[in-house]
Amino acid sequence: MSLINWIFDFYQHSRIERAHDEARQLRGELATLRSTRGEVDDERLVRALGELALAVKTVQRIAVTKGLCSQSEFERVMREIDLEDGRQDGRSPT
Repeated sequence: MSLINWIFDFYQHSRIERAHDEARQLRGELATLRSTRGEVDDERLVRALGELALAVKTVQRIAVTKGLCSQSEFERVMREIDLEDGRQDGRSPT
């Protein structure tokens, strides 16, 4: 195995391992949205959605402020993504 192949293989394995770790973390976070009886805890869900909204708004503002895209370009691409499931409903399938 050449050095380049070894480096690429090592890099790919580290990315796969990172993806596994992130999936494990997300499963743990999802479990926190349930009550002790296994039902969805509305308060926890609303809090998680608020945190997600804050993160998305932060990324959007950074992208526009740093000139990665304009606000209108961001909104145009968001509409395009919205239509990928065949419906313009302001949501993305989960």
